[in-house]
Amino acid sequence: MAEISSSAAIRELAALMRAHGVTRCVACPGSRNSPIVATLAALGDFELRGATDERSAGFAACGWATQVQAPVAVCVTSGSALLNLHPAVAEAYYRHLPLLVISADRPASWIGQQDGQTLPQPGALGSLCRMSVHIPEAENESWHRNRLLNEALLELRHRSGGPVHINMPLTEPLFGTTTEPLPEPRLIRRTELARMTADEETELLDTIADCPRRLILLGQLPYGTDIPPQLMAEKAFAVAGEHLCNTALANTQPDAVLGPQASADLSPDLLITYGGCIISKRLKAQLRSHPPKEHWHICPDGQVTDTFCCLTRVIEGAPDELWGLLAAFAEEGDEAYAERWLTPVPVPQFPYSGMQLVGDLVGALPEKSVLHLANSSAVRFAQLYPLPEDVQVECNRGVNGIEGSLSTAIGYAIGDERPQFFICGDLSFFYDMNALWLQGIPSHLRILLLNNGGGGIFDLIPTPNHPMVNGTHTASAAAWAQSCGFEYLTVRNEYDWPAALAALSTPSERPIIVEAFTNSKSDASLLKQFYAQY
Repeated sequence: MAEISSSAAIRELAALMRAHGVTRCVACPGSRNSPIVATLAALGDFELRGATDERSAGFAACGWATQVQAPVAVCVTSGSALLNLHPAVAEAYYRHLPLLVISADRPASWIGQQDGQTLPQPGALGSLCRMSVHIPEAENESWHRNRLLNEALLELRHRSGGPVHINMPLTEPLFGTTTEPLPEPRLIRRTELARMTADEETELLDTIADCPRRLILLGQLPYGTDIPPQLMAEKAFAVAGEHLCNTALANTQPDAVLGPQASADLSPDLLITYGGCIISKRLKAQLRSHPPKEHWHICPDGQVTDTFCCLTRVIEGAPDELWGLLAAFAEEGDEAYAERWLTPVPVPQFPYSGMQLVGDLVGALPEKSVLHLANSSAVRFAQLYPLPEDVQVECNRGVNGIEGSLSTAIGYAIGDERPQFFICGDLSFFYDMNALWLQGIPSHLRILLLNNGGGGIFDLIPTPNHPMVNGTHTASAAAWAQSCGFEYLTVRNEYDWPAALAALSTPSERPIIVEAFTNSKSDASLLKQFYAQY
């Protein structure tokens, strides 16, 4: 057996280079990169050429890549050796050559400390690289390391292709070896639907056939996005999402299906995801702790998004062509598995609380209206209740921040004549209260402001109970809302609420704000009791 480096990072690099077909390398002298070079040389299935001058090595790799029409790596030691590759990288960038730059590096703690051959190497090749990744060494970052290596190696030939930089910090001692075979790390593939070969299509179809338990999970999507109903025919596929998926066919309350504990019985064999963020921590925990055999993520630009730490394939392109492939399996699949995701969810019943007010408003939404949700509690409370038909849901879930939610809702409402409803917490509202100054706010905007005197979400998650953490306050929106021309109503108990709900549901000449005062700790206690039931 060949003696190769005992470093987990180097072994995974070599294994993934081989799996992605990067088996040619120009190697430059140096001590820090020596375990990488020695490992590739010892394995026997890598073809290496030596070059002392890194400038020449880079251009030699470009020529080799041009001749074989395949990626070629160049491996250099730490320090200025990397900078000498810049001219070759520029050439590769503009000629779209799949040049893989592998630079060994010192640990970050020694950069700038007058230690030999050190300079800030991550991103040193700048905008002339299609991608630059800095690989973590620590064992507890193995998932991150695997994802970064897969991303970088995929990018070499993505679309038009080009140079990629992998920076590998290596801690001394450098020369531990082992005769154990290379690991078989997770391999992430990419299928470009517009250029899919017959072999790739066959591979996809074979995988679907081998995975009877199939779940299509939809993240945030534009209103009007839908999937063909035949995918659910004969329960060949389960389809789930949250309200933000804006898809009528999906079961939009997955937490109620999952229950309080993650279970292998509910994880699919094949998970297909499409769309943006998933809110549910319970759903994320389920799929991370019981990963599917295959996870395909559909992404128009082919970006690697590994939310559940089990991605195996990126499907690049619009999903329509993939839906067509899946439709061939409309009469096959684990019917009992799909049935579990169709379990009807009872509408929760709460006494006076933020959840009750949100549930009543969601249930009273008129058809063809738009529901805007602020982040933190508001978007989670709304998720507890089924939506009426033809209601569009919008939320700033790109980064999930509380800032700007009110401004976004008002900006949307200005250009849309449908009834517009916005539900937000007090911190979201006061953070963005200048939005009420915007000109031309339409009269069909309705705002439900849940004022529980601070960040109620912090009573649901483990955080220090401190006013500076929770944002505790005694403010009210009354004076500001009225001075900005809004009709303003106050709700302090269950007796005030029916009239306010009626006002929110009735056309008026002015936009309306209902400020409902609730108790944060009481809301949190009620919600925890509810979650414990299922």
